[in-house]
Amino acid sequence: RRIGAMNKRSVMVSAILAAVAVVTPTATAEPTNPDGLVAAYHLTTKDGWSNDLQSIVWNEKAKHYDLYFLHSADGAENPLGPKGQDWYHTTTTDFVHFTDQKQAIPASGGHATDGWKSAWTGSVINRGGTPTAYISGLKKTDGSQNIWAVASTDGGATFTKPLNDGKPVLDITAPSASVNRTDERDPYVFTYNGKTLMYVAEGDHIGVYRSTDGIRWTKADAAAEAKIQPATFFRSRTWSDNAPIECPVLKTMKTPTGDKQVLFFGAKDASRGETTGTYYTVGHLDTNGMFVADTDTQRLDHGPDYYGANFTGSTDISTAEATITSLGWVGNWNYTADGVHAADNGSGPYLRRLGSYSLARELTLGADNRITQKLKTSDLKYRNVKTHTGVTKDKPISASGKTWVDRKDTNGDVYGLYDVPDQDAAQKHTLRFHNTAGNYTGRIYIDLWQGGDWVRFNYDPTDGWYNVKARAGELDNSKKGQDSTHYYFDGLLGNGNGYSAQSLVQDQRDITLEVYTDTTSVEFVFPNGHTFTIARFSQSDKQDFKVFTEDPTGKNTVDIEVGDVGR
Repeated sequence: RRIGAMNKRSVMVSAILAAVAVVTPTATAEPTNPDGLVAAYHLTTKDGWSNDLQSIVWNEKAKHYDLYFLHSADGAENPLGPKGQDWYHTTTTDFVHFTDQKQAIPASGGHATDGWKSAWTGSVINRGGTPTAYISGLKKTDGSQNIWAVASTDGGATFTKPLNDGKPVLDITAPSASVNRTDERDPYVFTYNGKTLMYVAEGDHIGVYRSTDGIRWTKADAAAEAKIQPATFFRSRTWSDNAPIECPVLKTMKTPTGDKQVLFFGAKDASRGETTGTYYTVGHLDTNGMFVADTDTQRLDHGPDYYGANFTGSTDISTAEATITSLGWVGNWNYTADGVHAADNGSGPYLRRLGSYSLARELTLGADNRITQKLKTSDLKYRNVKTHTGVTKDKPISASGKTWVDRKDTNGDVYGLYDVPDQDAAQKHTLRFHNTAGNYTGRIYIDLWQGGDWVRFNYDPTDGWYNVKARAGELDNSKKGQDSTHYYFDGLLGNGNGYSAQSLVQDQRDITLEVYTDTTSVEFVFPNGHTFTIARFSQSDKQDFKVFTEDPTGKNTVDIEVGDVGR
């Protein structure tokens, strides 16, 4: 039962609640940069435009993580422009503080004619003590997608030594390569039972290859096609060829019932109203290293803007991890790369600096083969922490005064619990919803305004379903205009009802939700580790935060702790 199908009537809600004292925060974010937004506590690109995370590698010698992400000097209006894409590198010890970003792999390199002219997504593996990057990209001669290998001579800070004389180590023209002869990208290299294997995104399947020297690659299964098909990696879901699989990553995780291989990847399931995002399937490998699904496929983050994700953990599949850490790109190719321009605040483009990443999440795999996420926030700094208790009023909010939304998704009267304007955009809200008589009933609404943009969260605690709608005026001015705006709203996959998902949190007396907001993103976190991430594009560093509820019992309350967040 999806939220959009349960509407009973439209309620107009409005106004600032006189009973709530206004919190005056201290800003912790950097000033808005004319070349793009600067998040207060999320990793962002220092210049240009950025997207997929390439690898997160523990550097034992330096005692830090090497983190690589894809970067474009041409900016968001033309991310695949003439300057090509390169890799940027930064390091971190806590996933909150990051060192200066520097180029790790140039946009053009390798052989004079058979090298790459744009360096795309790949992965890093330590081969005999030498960090080696396997990258996809466009060949200089014909622009076809191929795979190259480049070694590092400085411990993984840069990769300057192309292998195989700078020619592809996997060419799209090879008989064993992609069936469609177009998609050959996002290689993930790992070791398994003494073999070096590589998973490659090839349109609607994953190609699997093996090598003894890291340069010459053959089919992992010489007697078969050696392709992982959608029926395996997308088990129980509907696959369509308009959503190619991307960014495969394989890890081994511990569970209470034994070690399992987990295949992470980017895709979308339009049949369920989902736009592109990060999915995972739990299974095992056969003797050739082919992934075999044991469970149905799940979505890791249910928002539209958790993509191109990557993960800590060993590239040796025999090593099982109790927890791994993930970061995702807060963006979506259907609008983030179409040229984002200022709308409500300021004037002119800020797309020359656009690229943000999620908070790091610790992932654990339970006995039910579901991943639980816990955001890594212990090293964040909180200021101006306030508490507030909201109780429903005798009368519902009317349409008088400043109308803030035409509420079409309600079952009954809506009561205001909290409404504080002009707060810092970089905050954490912990919301404990409680019913003094029994289980919490009546929908919960959280509305976030940033300038003229908004994100509206609509959650039914009786059945666990929730819905998110969002509006970004900046997308109106992109190359695709209203197409980008509508896709941001609901992916053009639904019926104008935004994004809906099942939280699996229902029929509880107490429900605690966490909301992490920054200038560039909003991350909702349920108590069971279910998350929803969505990008923001406004140049405003202020927000209004509103909480409303239906209350058929007259016993609903909320306890709120809010603080400004910085590094």
